[in-house]
Amino acid sequence: MKKQLTAAVVLAVTLPTLSIAAGPTLYGKIHMAIESNDNHSSGTASYDELSMATRGSRIGVKGSEDLGNGLKVGYLIEWQVDMDGDNPSESLKTRNRAITLSGNWGTALAGQWDTPMKVLGSKLAIFRDQAGDIRNLGTSSVTVTSSKIATIDQRAKNVIAYVTPNMNGFSSTIAYVFDAGTGQTTGSGDNSDNNAWSLNALYNNGPIFLGAGYVTYNSDGRTSGPNVDDATTWRIGGAYKFGDFKVIADYTDMESANFTKNFDPSIWKIGMTYTMGNNTIKFHYAERDDSGLKSSSCTGGLATSKCKDGADMWVIGLDHKLSKRTKVYAVYAKTDNDDDSRSTSWKNTGGEGAAPTAGNNADTFALGIQHKF
Repeated sequence: MKKQLTAAVVLAVTLPTLSIAAGPTLYGKIHMAIESNDNHSSGTASYDELSMATRGSRIGVKGSEDLGNGLKVGYLIEWQVDMDGDNPSESLKTRNRAITLSGNWGTALAGQWDTPMKVLGSKLAIFRDQAGDIRNLGTSSVTVTSSKIATIDQRAKNVIAYVTPNMNGFSSTIAYVFDAGTGQTTGSGDNSDNNAWSLNALYNNGPIFLGAGYVTYNSDGRTSGPNVDDATTWRIGGAYKFGDFKVIADYTDMESANFTKNFDPSIWKIGMTYTMGNNTIKFHYAERDDSGLKSSSCTGGLATSKCKDGADMWVIGLDHKLSKRTKVYAVYAKTDNDDDSRSTSWKNTGGEGAAPTAGNNADTFALGIQHKF
């Protein structure tokens, strides 16, 4: 048995979060939090309660086989787990899953996977899968909606991708999506043409990390009309670590988000972390500017009214490691909405509670625990 374990070789490919070992190997993450969320609204829209959240909990299996001549085939299949039982339909929802072929030329992948744009966002995240995650600002907060913008940070279906080898800290990924499955309304045309391209370029060497990302979604098959257009996003960001301090900044610019022409929000963030032994203090400030969209649903009530749909969010937190695989944390996050915005610091990343009415602010305090196995 010991000889068999010794012979098990770890296949480390350059795709983020994918570490495929000879196996199969069972792995996962359990994440639970108690959160106090307040949307500062009144009447039936009011929400000010304690709730339980399960954020990014998952279980998966992974493995690999050495094919000889420098080639290895690997696989990873991952499912979401609803730990609090509130949404049983969300349990075993598919997450990343793919088969890979790798060698000294790089890695090829096919399956469902995070786009290179989303991968870059993950590498720049400070409060990933916690209250205050910057993805909560990635909402379509105009026309009295508060749903995710589905053409930015997506785990896309039907992906083929190529990842370069690591070359002195530099690597790049390019991915083609046959059918992005954004969930946006489609017309009667060829719905399979909702394809996408995404790529990133990363440099990670010593204390420096730099990255750029791009994604574009084809609007073919969408409901036709003058307000429909291809959706394009680009992102740049970086981090620098000196001693126990790390500073992080990024900027994301969207054009025709959710295939809506003239809906062009941008989001920027700056933050820092400071590590003291097993404790890490974290902070970021993020802002989404007005999108430029004009709508009668916005302040003014006229089709020519330009929406005041910007928002900003500041977050402070403390992580405490109990072991290499287990940590507890506390987070406080506050979101300030402009007149037509309904963003929160919890809604789009697993937290419970209604979005506020337009123009109201939202805040949350969370205590959580994460364990990886």
